[in-house]
Amino acid sequence: MSASPRAKPSLIAIAATFAALWLSAGAAAAQVHPDAKTGKQIAEKLCVGCHIVGAQAAGATVPADVPSFARIANKPGQTAQAIAGAIVVPHPPMPQIQLTREEIGDVAAYILTLKD
Repeated sequence: MSASPRAKPSLIAIAATFAALWLSAGAAAAQVHPDAKTGKQIAEKLCVGCHIVGAQAAGATVPADVPSFARIANKPGQTAQAIAGAIVVPHPPMPQIQLTREEIGDVAAYILTLKD
């Protein structure tokens, strides 16, 4: 007996839900607000191999199919929870990076500062 296609939740929806629950649990426990400045530092250390992390793309070379952080920020309806979900449950070719709940929140906050 197989489930109908409508009965299968999408991986993106699962990741976003998981990230929202995960971030809200961490925020309730620690009451730490995301810090975009720290997020930028983390991104410049861990994400520059694949993503353009700043607002400018001056001289940067990254894989063609990997979106810049500015493009991620400007995705219609983008939220910190959705960004966190993509980090918590990475999709190929994104590697799984071990970050704390606070670090993920910081990176998501930084990405959203690039929104036009």
